[in-house]
Amino acid sequence: MYKYIILDFGKVLAYPVSGHWFITPATWKVLDKDKVDEIKLILSMKKYNYVLDEFVKTENEEFKMFTKFYKNTLEDINYKGDIENSARLLAEDCVFNNDKYKLYDDVKEMLQILSSKYTLVLLSDNWPSALRWLKDNEIEEYFEKIYISSICESQKRDKTFFDFPINDFNIKKGQAVFVDDNINLLRIAEEKGLIPILMDRENI
Repeated sequence: MYKYIILDFGKVLAYPVSGHWFITPATWKVLDKDKVDEIKLILSMKKYNYVLDEFVKTENEEFKMFTKFYKNTLEDINYKGDIENSARLLAEDCVFNNDKYKLYDDVKEMLQILSSKYTLVLLSDNWPSALRWLKDNEIEEYFEKIYISSICESQKRDKTFFDFPINDFNIKKGQAVFVDDNINLLRIAEEKGLIPILMDRENI
């Protein structure tokens, strides 16, 4: 019988209101949509996603990282506007706007029920601002511990990120469930002795 439930964040607990993690609510207020090919913008974001692999520990460091990310992206698509200022505004919205994500309707009730029976842990490839978001949305309290990849300096794909909760809670094989929307990460979790469960919110 398992004792622990380890949860992912994105597409398990919450989703981006715009439909894309890095197109923030203010994107089309900051950028002139007539000057932007949205498909090219999204492809450029994917191209420069490596910038976001930097391990940052504070929201200020996160802001600087995202400013660089948006600047690279806007330069790449040859945006005909104030790139420097636009990048800062987009980074500010991405890091500090709590309305960029929305909880799924069943999350709070689900966490309340599960936390009364199991030890809940959050394991998220994310950045420092996620901690504030979790607290402000009143779900931080349901987790015994929260692991944010940027702060822990490890990501799920590196495999060692899973060792943080496994070692801290002395989790034995078969004692913990891991819930994620990414099948490749579930395979890694299974290698680590966790019971993988795919959360597919889009095809429920």
